[in-house]
Amino acid sequence: MNKPTMLDDWLSSMGRVRLADVSGIEAVAAAAPERPQARRNLYAQVVHELGQRIAAGEFPPGAALPIESELAAQLGVSRNLLREAIKALASKRLVEVRPRSGTRVRPRGDWHLLDPDVLGWLDAVGQRLPHALDLVEFRLIVEPAASRLAALRATLAEKAGIAAACTALEACVGQPELIPARDIAFHGRILAASHNSVLNHLGSLIASLMQLQVTTTTDHPGAFERGLPLHRELTQAIARGEAPRAEEISRRLVSMPYQDLAGRLRLPTARMLEVRERSRS
Repeated sequence: MNKPTMLDDWLSSMGRVRLADVSGIEAVAAAAPERPQARRNLYAQVVHELGQRIAAGEFPPGAALPIESELAAQLGVSRNLLREAIKALASKRLVEVRPRSGTRVRPRGDWHLLDPDVLGWLDAVGQRLPHALDLVEFRLIVEPAASRLAALRATLAEKAGIAAACTALEACVGQPELIPARDIAFHGRILAASHNSVLNHLGSLIASLMQLQVTTTTDHPGAFERGLPLHRELTQAIARGEAPRAEEISRRLVSMPYQDLAGRLRLPTARMLEVRERSRS
């Protein structure tokens, strides 16, 4: 017996005939007029399945996907729907489509790694920790300087906003589901208070990845609580305009999840970004 396809499941769920009972996609379409919502759901399923297979390395960088007719048959969908799914993957830069050479997987460095779908696919295939580490390493490079600028440039209203965000974050003890959004809000206010438009824009771009990182690095008892005093110290340093102190506290704060992730991944010391903690005392 033939293995049911994605389209079989879709038709069965609508009480329609199975693909195996008719001759071809065209006959199915004639027998059962396509419902727009169901078609969108099937399209999303195809995008998800192909995206996750690419993320898992089933189709490695540089490899060509099966020819259109073959892949459509594998998935049990029409070639038109498959083309739409391929366009979605191309927009996320997972693949490129070239005349006469087919559809090929792009190098991972070309992918839109901040896209929520791409993040979800990588997470599903065991790439959560490496991507969380990449993000926190980026934060370790950027956020101390942004905190220094915030201490120099923040208005009274912005300082009050940072303090309010810190208080809201402290109220998350015992409510872990609130931590990611409030932590992102706290650090976002500091980036905005730097009065650097590029830094502020970067903060909005990395929100999805930062949620993944914060969730990952606060998933064990005490991890979140240990960082709270440094959030408060950073808030106070910015409020007082103590730029060097704000920079150093920020470095110490972000180094906590960095060291945690590097340890979990057993990252060699030679590959780790140097973390200075001159102000530990």
